[in-house]
Amino acid sequence: MDKSTRSRIVGTATAGLLALAIVAPAAQKVPITFNDYHGYTGAVAYLKAVAQAYPEITELLEIGRSHMGRTIYVLVITNRKTGTTIDRLVPLAHPRNEVPAPVIPRDTGKPGHYIDGGMHGNEYTGSEVCLYIIDKLVSRYGSEPEVTKLVDTRVFYINPIVNPDGVYNSVEREISQRGNSMKRDDDNDGKVNEDGPDDLNGDGHITQFRYKDPKGAFVIDDKDPRLMVRVGPNEQTAKTRYSVVVEDKDNDGDGRRGEDGEAGFDVNRNFPEGWWTDDGFAGGTGAYPTSSPEAQALVEFAVNHRNISMVQNFHTSGGFTYRVPGTAPDSSLHPRDVAVYDLVLGRKYLEIIGEKVPEAWLKPELMADFKAQLRGQTRNTYALERGYEMPRGWIMGYNEERDQRYGYGMVIDWWFQQFGAYAVTTELWNPQKDIPGFPEIDARSPEARNEVERSLLKWNDDKYGGRLFVKWTPFKHPELGDGEIGGWIPKYRSNALPGEPLVGVCEKHWQFEKFRAGLLPDVQVTDVRAKVLYTAANAAEAKAFRQGDVVTIRKSGGKGRYKIVEITAIIENQGPLPTHVARGATLQNNREDVVWLVGDRSKVTYLQGGVWQRLGVLEGTMKIPGVSTAAERPAVGQRGGQPALPMMPGLPAGKPGFQRGQRGGLETEGPPQTGPRREVQWLVAVEDDAPLKVVATSQKGGTSVRDVVVK
Repeated sequence: MDKSTRSRIVGTATAGLLALAIVAPAAQKVPITFNDYHGYTGAVAYLKAVAQAYPEITELLEIGRSHMGRTIYVLVITNRKTGTTIDRLVPLAHPRNEVPAPVIPRDTGKPGHYIDGGMHGNEYTGSEVCLYIIDKLVSRYGSEPEVTKLVDTRVFYINPIVNPDGVYNSVEREISQRGNSMKRDDDNDGKVNEDGPDDLNGDGHITQFRYKDPKGAFVIDDKDPRLMVRVGPNEQTAKTRYSVVVEDKDNDGDGRRGEDGEAGFDVNRNFPEGWWTDDGFAGGTGAYPTSSPEAQALVEFAVNHRNISMVQNFHTSGGFTYRVPGTAPDSSLHPRDVAVYDLVLGRKYLEIIGEKVPEAWLKPELMADFKAQLRGQTRNTYALERGYEMPRGWIMGYNEERDQRYGYGMVIDWWFQQFGAYAVTTELWNPQKDIPGFPEIDARSPEARNEVERSLLKWNDDKYGGRLFVKWTPFKHPELGDGEIGGWIPKYRSNALPGEPLVGVCEKHWQFEKFRAGLLPDVQVTDVRAKVLYTAANAAEAKAFRQGDVVTIRKSGGKGRYKIVEITAIIENQGPLPTHVARGATLQNNREDVVWLVGDRSKVTYLQGGVWQRLGVLEGTMKIPGVSTAAERPAVGQRGGQPALPMMPGLPAGKPGFQRGQRGGLETEGPPQTGPRREVQWLVAVEDDAPLKVVATSQKGGTSVRDVVVK
């Protein structure tokens, strides 16, 4: 399959999926509930059903396939009747008939928000949150104004399962699998994937086997005998020691168990950013960056959707969010980006999950005082430089205490460092925060972990009738002898428990992603004025001069009638955030914002001002808290700074003038225009009232079109 091709997929929901819909609001054309996990099969059935039920606002794309042939899907959610792209408005000057130009999807002309889950196969709470967000967007469109506006003006790309094989095995086969799958002979016996976990007692679950072992690392808990408590190898105990292993046997007779399963490697260490070590060796997973089909599919999709400026990568568990960087210290970020991450995104996230917001985030104007207060209280030099320690619920991957990177080849570092998107990874699910009425447990207590486990077992008894845990039952293992099989059913072991807890997690993070989507840049042509200055002959030879408010047209004696028109346009970023992260416009394949004056090239002559003009990077309407104007703006003259409009001699300072130049844009001389607003001008000769359009095109802020009305 050609992964670069956007393929529309339609289908119907399976009976198994619809069986989950016990009660659903009338607004749902495709009912969905969260009383259990959908897994890969259920999620795909739901995506196909949604694409079929909501064709006016959705499109289902195949972006790749796993090693085992399972499709990786992205659901596009946006009003498909709104939005455009510059290529639809500017035809090729010299098209080659034998090679038709590809049409850029309309949705890439809108600000983009990408959300995914299931990158680690056994962390599928994120997949459920993705399905929940999809349901809220499609079912509330047309009835809830905030959602309707977001779907009309933005585009959501939702990929519930990045790692299809890992999620399929973890949920539907109950074989917990973090990494992807690979067809590989791990034990070099000439067979592929022949020795993985087994359902030894045939009860339909692959749980655990515990057996007495003098060197074992577990004992049975005194308070709840279902719980196995870990003890150290040298720890003295009078209790019987046990070993606990996954339910499994030696399938190929080589004396080992589970040594040739299907699992491959961690996809979230297979991305291009920071994959190599400092001394040039492989640091990430795989043979090379994007060697996994999952990482390759995601990167290919991203580079063809440069409109994405918000990214969420859902994982499990912990109940907190990582922001970038993970491969470098915080000092590698521009102050504006740190402020957006912490004082805007982080503050809102902590408010949603109910954690205390650092005082420095609430009073950024006093940051110098907070820095002074930290002196003598911490040895974290990065915190001293920022003015605050990172809170539990909003942290970065980089270990500041040890001055050590989190890992190599991580996806959100790639999204931010190489793509220029505000990317985060949220570790969903914290039982103490997400289960209503869960006991308060002191995290510093040596018994904290066991207390949490005991409380979860009790919750399972009270709310689920004990069905999530298999009672320990005697079993004679073919290699290990007498013992017992039992324990948590694997798919319920470390993900948000289905029903009320899962819905609570989904709702919190739907609120956060809705907030983030509202921050996206939104570039609009807000005003266009056109004034006829003269009717000239042979406009190609005409020359225009401007002194103060007077424009002089010198025409030749050639034949032909043209209108000489002065056009002024106002372009504004009406979204809260800038159209790029601080250095986003300097990244390869990114570009600054541009405005075009589009017309029939055979009937329009550009006298002053090119066909397109650079706008630089439009700032947003939000004043970034705690950041000075100087820190917000890159230096003039650098890519990412605001280019100046050219000045004519004698023109008052601060007002753009005309400069006869080359097609393609303006030279950058004179003072810049800054902020979220730009004013641009053209002087053109128009034959036979040929129509004109002003088109503002921002890579991450969208494309806006206004007709020019000549008066």
